[in-house]
Amino acid sequence: MGLTRIIVAAVAALCCLLTAKELTDRFSEKVVLHEDAIENTRALASEGRWAEVKMLTDYLAERPDLADPRLTGELAQQADSELLGFWKQTQRFADGALSGEPTDWVSMLGSLSLDLFVIGDIRDLAVQGWKQVYYGSGDALIMALSAIGLTTTLAPQVDWAPALIKAMKRSGAFTKRFSKSLMRTSQEALKTGKYGRLSGVVTDMGKAGTHLGPGPLRGVMHAVDSVDDLQKVAKAAEINATGTYALSRLAGKNGVKRISQDGRNIGALVTSLKAGSRATKAAYKLFGAVPTQLLLFIMACAIALFVAAMLFRPGKKFPPGKSVHLIQSSTSNTIRRR
Repeated sequence: MGLTRIIVAAVAALCCLLTAKELTDRFSEKVVLHEDAIENTRALASEGRWAEVKMLTDYLAERPDLADPRLTGELAQQADSELLGFWKQTQRFADGALSGEPTDWVSMLGSLSLDLFVIGDIRDLAVQGWKQVYYGSGDALIMALSAIGLTTTLAPQVDWAPALIKAMKRSGAFTKRFSKSLMRTSQEALKTGKYGRLSGVVTDMGKAGTHLGPGPLRGVMHAVDSVDDLQKVAKAAEINATGTYALSRLAGKNGVKRISQDGRNIGALVTSLKAGSRATKAAYKLFGAVPTQLLLFIMACAIALFVAAMLFRPGKKFPPGKSVHLIQSSTSNTIRRR
C-alpha cells in the first residue's frame, strides 16, 4: 500500500509541475517555442514547401539564438536553388492547374489560375460531383464555392474569393474549426445570394496572401481557427510578413492568439520568441490543446490528489493469528452476556 501511495503522489506531482509550466508559458510576456526551429524548417523542405523554407530561414538568419546559423544558411541556399528552378516550377504549376489539387505554392498558383475563370468552377463541380456520386466523398465546401463562383460572375468583388479559398482548402491548409465555419458561410451565401460575410472573410485572406504569398499563407492557416484570427493575421502581415509567418509557424495557435486585433504588436511578439526547454515541450505535448480553464481545473485536481496521497496512512495491521484471537474473545464475551 505504501508503494502505491508513493507512485500516486509522484504522478500527481509531475502533473502539477507540467500544468504549472504550461500555464506559466501561456501567461509569460515572451512567446515560448515548443518545436525546434531547424527541425521545423527541414520538415517543410522535405515536403517541397520552399517558399515557406525561404521565409523561415530569412527570419532565423536574424535570430541566431533560435537556430544554428550554419544550418540556417544551408537550408536558405537550398530554398533559393529550388525556387529558381524554372522547369520544376512549370511542371508543378501545370499539375496544379489540371488536377485542381495543389501540393505546394507553385501548384496552388496553377490551380488558382483556372479557378479565376469559369472553367475552373466547372471542373471542380464535375470532379467533386463525380466523387460524391460514385464514392460519397465529394468535398461539399468546394462544390458550394464552385457554385458560388458560377453564380456571381456579375459581382467582381467576390469573383476571385471562391478561387482563393478553394486552392487553400484543397492544399489542406484549413483547420477543422475554420473549415466548418467557412462551410456554413458558403452555404448561407449560396442559399440567400448574399455574399457580404464570405467576401469579408476572403478579403482578409487576400490581404494576407498579398503580403505573405500563397505558399506561406497556406502555412499560416494551420494556426487560424476563426475569422478573428484571420483578420489579425492579415493586419499583422501588412506590417511584418516574415515575422507573422515565423510566429504562426513556430508558435502555432498560441502565437496567433496573442496578435492584437490591429496587428500592431507583431514586432514585439516576434522579438519575444524564445526557444523552449525540454520541460516546456513535454508540457505542451501533454496539455497544449487543453483550454486554460480546464488546465487550471486539472492542476487543482492534481494538487488535491498529491496532498491526499501524502496524508493518507494505511490502517494498522494485526500480527498473524491475533485477529482470530480477538474475534474468538469477542464471541465468548457475547455468549457470556447472554
